[in-house]
Amino acid sequence: MAKKARTDPARSRPLTLPFLRDLGALKDLAPPTGRFDPSGAWTSQYRLWLVQRWRGGGSLRLRREPLSEGVRLHVDLAVVEVSGYLRRLHAVLDCAADAFCTPRSWKLTSQNLDRNDRPTTGTAFTETGTIRGGRLEVRFAKRTGKQEVPQPVTSNWSLFDVVQHLPAEKTRPLRFAVLEEMDLLKPAQRLAFRGTQQIELGGQKLRLRGYHQVGRGVLPWQYWVDDAGRLLLAFSGVRAFLYDPNAEQWMQDRLRKARGAGREGGRAK
Repeated sequence: MAKKARTDPARSRPLTLPFLRDLGALKDLAPPTGRFDPSGAWTSQYRLWLVQRWRGGGSLRLRREPLSEGVRLHVDLAVVEVSGYLRRLHAVLDCAADAFCTPRSWKLTSQNLDRNDRPTTGTAFTETGTIRGGRLEVRFAKRTGKQEVPQPVTSNWSLFDVVQHLPAEKTRPLRFAVLEEMDLLKPAQRLAFRGTQQIELGGQKLRLRGYHQVGRGVLPWQYWVDDAGRLLLAFSGVRAFLYDPNAEQWMQDRLRKARGAGREGGRAK
C-alpha cells in the first residue's frame, strides 16, 4: 500500500504577524533607528523570508531617488535557490511622483549564478518597458508586447513606496492595476487600511499600521508601516520581506549553508 504524502500544516497556513513570530522569522530583527522621510531619498533593505524548505531565502534592497520630475526606484533582489544557486535581479524604474508611484519607463536585468558564482547558461535576460497614454509596451530579446492598461497602474515594487505615504485610518481605499515583475499585469486591485498592531523587535515594542491588498490574480498582501512611515514588513502567501539593514549579510549566510549542503549531498551520491 502506497504511503500518503505527509503535509506540514505550517506550510499551508497564510502568513500573518503572529504566525511570522511563531515561525521565528522576527526573533533576531532589530527596530529601525534614525530619521526617515518617505518623500525624500532613502534606502531600505529587507530579508526575503520563504516558507518553502527548498529555498534558503534572499534579500531585497530598494533605493528611492527623488528627481526633478518624478521618482527613480533602484531594485536589487537576490533569491537563494535549490543547492545554493542564486538568482539576482536588478531593476531601475522611473516613476511619477504621484499617489501610485506610477512606472513610466524601466530596465530590468536578471541572471542565475551557480554554486561557484558563475553565470548559468541561458538564464540571463534584459527587459525594458514603458507606460505612455494608458498603453504598456514591454521589450524582451527581439519580442515586443503591447497592451492597454487600466488606470491608475502601479508595480509590486512601487507599492513599497506607496504605503509609506498613506495616512493610516484616514486612508480611502485605493483601486488600481499592478505590474508584477514589470511584465505581468494584474487588474482590479484594492488597497485599504486594516488597523494597527503592536509587535516586539529587539526587545522594543512598536506600533505598526497595516494595509491590505487584495485583487484579481494575486494572493492577499499585508504591509506594515511604523510611526515614522517606514515599511517594516510586507508578506503574501509563503514569502515575507522583513526590514533589516544587514539583509545582504543574512542572505550570504544562508547561501553558504545552501552551497555547503549541496556539496555534501553531491558527495553522498
